[in-house]
Formats: sequence, C-alpha cells, structure tokens
Amino acid sequence: MDVQLSPQILDDMTHSLQAALAKNGIINILQLAEEIRRRNEVENIALEDVAAKLMLKAQLFNAAMEFDSEADISPLAK
Repeated sequence: MDVQLSPQILDDMTHSLQAALAKNGIINILQLAEEIRRRNEVENIALEDVAAKLMLKAQLFNAAMEFDSEADISPLAK
C-alpha cells in the first residue's frame, strides 16, 4: 500500500537527503528516516513508510545507501 506523505514531509525529505549526501556521500536510510519522522511527528507517519519513500528518493539521486539500524538515533544524540 502506497502511503501518501504531505508535501511538507516530502520537501523535508528532499532537503535532508541532499544535505546528507553532500556531507557524507552516503545516506543512512534508517537514521535519516527517523530524523525526518521526529521532525514531523504531528503527521503520525510510520518510520517504515518514511524509510521506504526516502529509499525511492535516494535512488533518484543515485545515492549510495546503508541501512544501519545500530546508528545512534536516540533523542539525546542530537
């Protein structure tokens, strides 16, 4: 099922993806998806839905991706 994300989340996703790619050269899908989800908590979107859409966007940029679930994405890490 394709979940429709708001234009705000999609815009946030694009900008976050571009910034992460410029900074690191690789996208940690799970970490970045969690950051985006937290910034947009009011929309109540599942992490898996954000990660799936983020992965599709990353493919459009031909970005190298990693799926590190061990990355520190705790609220205290920010």
